[in-house]
Amino acid sequence: MIIKAQDVPEITEEGYPLVMKKIFYRGQHSDDMSVTWVKLWGHHKKMVCHASDRAYYIIEGEGEFQVGDEPPGKVVAGDFVFIPRSVPYVFEGHMTYLVMNGPAFTPGSDVELE
Repeated sequence: MIIKAQDVPEITEEGYPLVMKKIFYRGQHSDDMSVTWVKLWGHHKKMVCHASDRAYYIIEGEGEFQVGDEPPGKVVAGDFVFIPRSVPYVFEGHMTYLVMNGPAFTPGSDVELE
C-alpha cells in the first residue's frame, strides 16, 4: 500500500500549536499501529498514554523532550524518541515529526497532565 502524504488532509487539534496528517490509522488501515505526520510550533501539553507505546522521529527542526523522570533532552532532525506506555512526557519546539503508536492510537487514550 502506498499512501501519498499530499493526498492526506491537514487537521488541527484545539489547544495545541500544530497541524497534522493522519497517514496510517485505526479503523482505516490497521489496529496494530498508527502513523501521524505533525508540524509543531510551541509547547505540547504534558500527557501520558496508557494504551500504546509511542515513538517520535524528528524530520526537521529542533525541540526538547522530557520522558518520565529523565532530564530534558534536545532533539534535532534524524533523532528518535521512544515513549513507553504509561510513562508521562512533555515536549516543545519548532519541528516536523512522525509519531508512531503501537497498538494504533485510540482517540481518548491520551491523558493530559497539565
